[in-house]
Amino acid sequence: MNLTRRRLAPWLALLATLALSLPATTAAQTDDPVLIELGGTRERLSFVLERFEIAVRGVAANQGMAYSPELFAQLYEFLPSFLEQRVSELVLLDYARTRGLSLPEGRVDEVVAGVRANTGDDDTVFVALLEEAGFRDEAHLRELIEESELVQAAFEAIRDGVQVGDDEVRVAYQADRQRFVEPEQVCARHILVAELEEAEELADALREGADFGELAREASIDTGSAERGGELGCLPQGATVPPFDEAVFGAEIGELTGPVETQFGYHLLVVDERLEARQQPVTEVRDQIERELRAERADLALERYLEIANVRVYPERIPELSPDDPEED
Repeated sequence: MNLTRRRLAPWLALLATLALSLPATTAAQTDDPVLIELGGTRERLSFVLERFEIAVRGVAANQGMAYSPELFAQLYEFLPSFLEQRVSELVLLDYARTRGLSLPEGRVDEVVAGVRANTGDDDTVFVALLEEAGFRDEAHLRELIEESELVQAAFEAIRDGVQVGDDEVRVAYQADRQRFVEPEQVCARHILVAELEEAEELADALREGADFGELAREASIDTGSAERGGELGCLPQGATVPPFDEAVFGAEIGELTGPVETQFGYHLLVVDERLEARQQPVTEVRDQIERELRAERADLALERYLEIANVRVYPERIPELSPDDPEED
């Protein structure tokens, strides 16, 4: 493959996430016990282990590591938690199907196209990517995507069904007012250069009337702020490295400060405005609080669905991992 593992890692991790919604399979082996039962769905040890390996491959890819049986063994202790997560997904899938939820037309094609685009639309690379992630073929991937999207749609439907009133928002706001205090901030510009001598020359030019924005665009090695004439926006205390933080919060408005040395180089800075700490009114944070309340109650609703879904889980049937178990790369 011409693409590096690091470049493919985000997509391998995505495929592992999608794997959390594979449909159930059956097995006839007497040594392949059922681990989950929900209605007519039976998920056996072999299926759960296959799914778990896909997830472990995704973890490895996300960390820039090669998948190995040793990594599988290290993470095997998390299999019971993985089983609990699968139960939640099965309940959400059941919720989606019984309520006739469906995906927007073309959604599966859109996700597949995104995966293909990251492989340069090279079929050989695409097939190798699927194989490395633990999937059989594109049809398998499409099935996974549809399942995963339905899980998400079901949770969103539960969340959107939650009603949150103005009184509840106000109570939540008053109970946690301190969280909605905006700290003091300073709005500043800077020019960053690598050498002290250059910083001193630029400081002299600024004191002689040179335009700060123009010098920032020409000389600053902080390319992000340089494009904005050195603008950093408004910063709370502690948002930058200590020497810069101390200098910017100790500077007088409108006065050139520096050079200030940090591990990044030498900074010249100007503070344009100082914003005092303030309590955000409830009107500003209402949407945030409402989203949080909806998410909390959606989690509680999902817990209730789990309670009444009559799911049977058998983590005690998970065998100990034998050194001879054939988990191969």
